[in-house]
Amino acid sequence: MALPSFDQAFRQQRAFKPRILVLEIRDRERAEDPAIGWIIVEREEVYQRDQNGKIYEASIRLSYQRITTRASSYENGNGQFNGSYSSHFNAVSLTSSSMSKGSVCLNLPELNGQRIGTYLMNEIVEWAQQWPDATVNAIQLLSGQARGDNKARRNRFYEQFGLSFDYHDSGKREGVSNPMQVQGLSVVETWKKNISEHRIFDYLAEQLSEAESAEAELDTLKRAFGFLLAEQKEAEARPLRWDVRRLYVLHSGAVITGCALAICASLLWFKIS
Repeated sequence: MALPSFDQAFRQQRAFKPRILVLEIRDRERAEDPAIGWIIVEREEVYQRDQNGKIYEASIRLSYQRITTRASSYENGNGQFNGSYSSHFNAVSLTSSSMSKGSVCLNLPELNGQRIGTYLMNEIVEWAQQWPDATVNAIQLLSGQARGDNKARRNRFYEQFGLSFDYHDSGKREGVSNPMQVQGLSVVETWKKNISEHRIFDYLAEQLSEAESAEAELDTLKRAFGFLLAEQKEAEARPLRWDVRRLYVLHSGAVITGCALAICASLLWFKIS
């Protein structure tokens, strides 16, 4: 039996992704190049039901952590995206676990602009589609959330999911999203151009395979180094003998060819005479 956290789950005939996935991140401008980063994402869903089994509250939390060999990167390489649902308000929040106003922030400074935020928000949007008639809770944008050109990118980030905003100024630095229902939200899959999902077992198996290949290559190099070291020691101990043998190895083909030609010539001369 597979481990529950790593397997796909099914609830009410709806498939859910494994609780833990590894994201392979490639540069959005050079998606054919090797990966520039790896992110592990843990998915937690909580459902509260009444005595009739109907969901009256639900929440989702996507926790992310960059996989890196540098300990300092762990301080700036993790965070959460949250969403929630309330049957009392018949509403969902795309940014909060408690139905409050808010926004999202991605804490991956070295991977900004690589569609990771789009991936995480799209997961929240797809989760919310369980309640198509629910109202989308307002998302509030503040001027301090982004600087310079990042404001336009921040606004486009939300707008790509079908959200529209009532901006408070011409520079669109602040605003609040307009009322809408979940069914009006758009699923965004542009992240698939440079992000791939991997089950954790597949990721670990690939890492083990690469480690085994590297270990085999290292063993080959060690044997080659040992042979060269032995050759060096022999050359230092018996330089004349080593030099003669080296010359023989280098010119053995010519020597053998010469001998063969000499034998043939001898046989020919013997036959003629």
